[in-house]
Formats: sequence, C-alpha cells, structure tokens
Amino acid sequence: MRDLLRDTSAAEITYDPNIRPALLGSHDEALPVFEETARLATVVKMSDEDAAWLYPGVAPDLVLDAVLGLGPRLGAMTLGSKGAIIVNADHRVWVPAAAVSVVDTIGAGDTFMASLINSLLITGSENLGRETLEYIGRDAVAAAAITVSRKGADLPWAAEL
Repeated sequence: MRDLLRDTSAAEITYDPNIRPALLGSHDEALPVFEETARLATVVKMSDEDAAWLYPGVAPDLVLDAVLGLGPRLGAMTLGSKGAIIVNADHRVWVPAAAVSVVDTIGAGDTFMASLINSLLITGSENLGRETLEYIGRDAVAAAAITVSRKGADLPWAAEL
C-alpha cells in the first residue's frame, strides 16, 4: 500500500490509522508503520484513543506536533465529548463538541473524517488560515454529532448538514 502512496500524483493523501490493538502486532512493530505511512500523507486524523496507544502518556498537542513533524500539512485529533483539535504549521484550533444526546458512538470518527475529506476537496490542505481550520473543524464535529445521536454507523446525508 505505501508503494502506491509513494507513486501517486494525488494532491491530497489522507490517513486515519483507526488503531485496533487486537488486530495489530506489538506497539514496537506498529509505531514505525504508522509513522512511515503518516510521512506519505498530507493529512492525518486520529482519535485521542489512537494517539494514546501510539504515543502513550504524550499530551494530544504534543502528539499532533510529532505528526506534523513527520511531514503532513494538517493534523486532526478527535477528543470525544471534548471536541477536536485541528493543526497545521501555523495554527492550532480547538473545536468544542456539539451538544447532543449520545445514542451510539459507532461511526463518529468515520463521519468526522468524511467531513474533513469533503472540506479538503474544496480547500485543499495547504496554507490554511485559522478561520478555515475552524470552519472545517466545526463542520466535522457537527457531522459526527449527528452520527452519535442515532443508533448504528448512520452517517448524515449532505442535506442534514
């Protein structure tokens, strides 16, 4: 897979490691694979749980700094009920969670990522200002809030956003 990423002419490569420890080898085996793949991406999104497994004991801001240090232009971390953080080399934006009655968290991260990708199809990930990061983050958090407000991985339709 990484060979395909190295050879692509795509303007954007997004990566969500979606860590599932039971499906991975040891941490010592998995971390280099994550970092090698992140080096090929323009955007890396992870959950706070992904970050805690990959970089135990490291604060979310420092994890995102480490991810940007690998080469992506944009990093995002979902924080569950605490919202999300979106960063690039120039800006760090915290987006509060949307107020919602949580029914099921399945699909929240995928919805956030889908919204992020949709926004990046419009803006790209290069040289984004603070206002654009805030807009992208608010959209992604709002979309994920719709998903968690209903049972199953029931992502919102564009008309619902």
